[in-house]
Order: sequence, then structure tokens, then C-alpha cells
Amino acid sequence: MNPLLRFVCLSIFVISLALGISSAQAVDEVTFSAGASLKEFQAQVIIPILIEAFKRNGVRFKAEHNPSLRSLQKSNSGAVDGELHRVRDFHKVSSGKYPNLIRIDSKILSVWMAAYAIKDIKISRWKDLKNYNVVYYLGRKNVKTALSTIMPPSQVKMVGNDLQAFKILAAKRTDIVISESINGQTIINSSGEFKDIKEIARLHEATIYAYIHKKHKSLGIQVAKTIEAMKKDQSFHRIVEKVLKSHQ
Repeated sequence: MNPLLRFVCLSIFVISLALGISSAQAVDEVTFSAGASLKEFQAQVIIPILIEAFKRNGVRFKAEHNPSLRSLQKSNSGAVDGELHRVRDFHKVSSGKYPNLIRIDSKILSVWMAAYAIKDIKISRWKDLKNYNVVYYLGRKNVKTALSTIMPPSQVKMVGNDLQAFKILAAKRTDIVISESINGQTIINSSGEFKDIKEIARLHEATIYAYIHKKHKSLGIQVAKTIEAMKKDQSFHRIVEKVLKSHQ
């Protein structure tokens, strides 16, 4: 082949390849999955924050709810684009089972894991739970990790959501429920069915982050920077305060 023709063909191939890569990386919309109801406190805070952060990067943001394990399977496989909310050390507590998820490295929330009971139970730390039966929402892998070193599986029950856990406690079929402090209080306030339930201890403060599939790694880096900018211009805090007021 003529050297000039070979050069032209090679140039066209390189340009086409570059355009193809650029096109593959371009994204107009992302969908993140949540392992808990979109009506719960964390989702109500995080969704509007991410809507705004992705919007500032020219991307539409959507969220959907799936059962916790299904949510992780979908987000790790790339069937959806990310995971709405997981703890900062998610990869540690999940034993690295979801390697395709990359943390969007700007903290969105700090939440307290709290213990709730009807009985007059005195506890102050995880180890104090060892003599009781405990119920919690199965999506909380940090709770699972903590309890696994304290008590046998026979004393622990996992359910599909926090409301189910509080119904079991209200029926006096367990001693203690572990939930987030704000979310737990919201459930207690929602019905007279839970009027005898009280928060008896705060056990652990967890920091919450969103996670994005590795195919969108560069977008995740930009979104993290945008969230930090939102904290500086106060738009982040206005969103959080609005949601907090709705849960009072």
C-alpha cells in the first residue's frame, strides 16, 4: 500500500476510534438504585442533592427502589448506573463483593444507628445487645457486621424494611430494633401503634455516600467536586434543612 494512503487510513481509524470512545463515555441520564424505600429519610435528602449535582454536569438523574441485595446486583453489574446510599466503608463491610462500584467521594450524610425498645433496657454499646433478641432492616451491612461478632444468628432477625421491624417490636415479638435515629423517630411519630417505643441508645455514627459504576468513573469525580461546590454555595445545606423540617 502507498505510504501516504496507509497514513490516511490509519488516521481515519484513530479518529473513528476516538470518536467512538467519546460517544460511549457521553451520558445524558443516569439511574441509581436504592436498597431502601425512596420515601425514607436518606433517599429524600440524597435524591434532590444528586439531581442538582448531576444537573450541573449536564446529566439527568433518576432513582429507583429495589430490594437491598437486588439493588447491589443491578448497580454492580451496570444494569443501573450506581447505588444511591451506602456507608463510607461499604467495600469493607461487604467483603469486596461489589468491586465495580466507586464511591462518589463527597460525604452526603452522617446518620446515627440507634437502638429502640419498649422494655426498660439499659445499653450503651454494641456488646450490650448480646443478651437480647434484635431485629433490623437487612440492607444495613454495617449492622450485620457489628452483630455477627456479638451474638448468634438465632437472636437476630432481618426484615425487608424499618417499618416491618417496628411492627414486630410493637407486637412485643422482639426486644430491640436497630434503625437510624431520624428514620426511627419518623416511624414512631407516624402511628399510635408505636407510642410505647423509645430510643434507648445511639450506637454508631455512619457516614453515607453515593456510589457510581466504574464505567462512569470520570463523571463520578466531577459530581463529587460539584457536591463540594454545593456545600460552599449553601444549596446543599438548604436541601438537607428542608428535609429535616419535614421529619420533625
